[in-house]
Amino acid sequence: MYKKVLQTAGVLSLLAALPNTAHAGAWTAKQGDTYLKGALNYFDTSSRFGEEGTFENFRNQNFNVYFEYGVQDNLTFFATGSLTDLENRADGVETSNTGVGDIELGLRYRLIDGPVIVSLQGLFKAPYLYSENAELPLGNGQEDYEGKILFGSSFGPLGYGGLELGYRLRSDAPVDEFRFLVEYGFDVSEQVYLRTKLDGIHAVQSSDVADVAGPVTVPGGGPFGGGPQLLPDAQSLNPQLPLEFDLGRIEYTAGYKFGGGLAAEITGTTAIYGDNTLRGTNIQVALVASF
Repeated sequence: MYKKVLQTAGVLSLLAALPNTAHAGAWTAKQGDTYLKGALNYFDTSSRFGEEGTFENFRNQNFNVYFEYGVQDNLTFFATGSLTDLENRADGVETSNTGVGDIELGLRYRLIDGPVIVSLQGLFKAPYLYSENAELPLGNGQEDYEGKILFGSSFGPLGYGGLELGYRLRSDAPVDEFRFLVEYGFDVSEQVYLRTKLDGIHAVQSSDVADVAGPVTVPGGGPFGGGPQLLPDAQSLNPQLPLEFDLGRIEYTAGYKFGGGLAAEITGTTAIYGDNTLRGTNIQVALVASF
């Protein structure tokens, strides 16, 4: 099977301190309220954490859409997906692919509406809109299930803070993951706001299946026949698809509110530590609307 594509950074970049612009972390949208974010992302790197292997350069540019809707005051539905253009060079060979990757669907339920907001969140990753057998696949073709507990608190004029703790169950060969996120944001003025996040993903255990950075040659007469091909448990040419990895990222966002529920954001997300995954910085420009 092909392995997990790291989903685009900053999908849940939502602000509690700016109720007319977005909703953050543990907060839920009011019944009937809608939040929509369209974002252009660009990521290009020639470096990774861990062994380099045959990897030389990888580029991921995509247009991501995030949507949420207040089903009830304490229950929010959300969904996200990306139109993605990938290009990879490994061992002197270039491959590319374009299309819609994994779709994520989820619900956030607010348990406690007090000085500290507490919510539960469930997420399902749907890998049904692309071919997992592509030479440079857009996803690993496998379903993921994630549960989170989220905490949030407003600090008045000092902004807000949030904490998220979660577990992602990854089907078949990919290793399950612990996930955490720490967030802080505040208003600089009536129009300008800043936000930062520390986002971590940690494999529960080491994979017992070796990652292979590309096709392998199988001797003739074996169960898969002869010649170069991808084994079911081998990593594809997409270096964002490891069986297991650790990754820590820091995100820094500046936003400007135009009024009427519209705002623009620019975000940088930098990998600051990790193992068996890519280094680099994702640059994002986004337009958000709340109505």
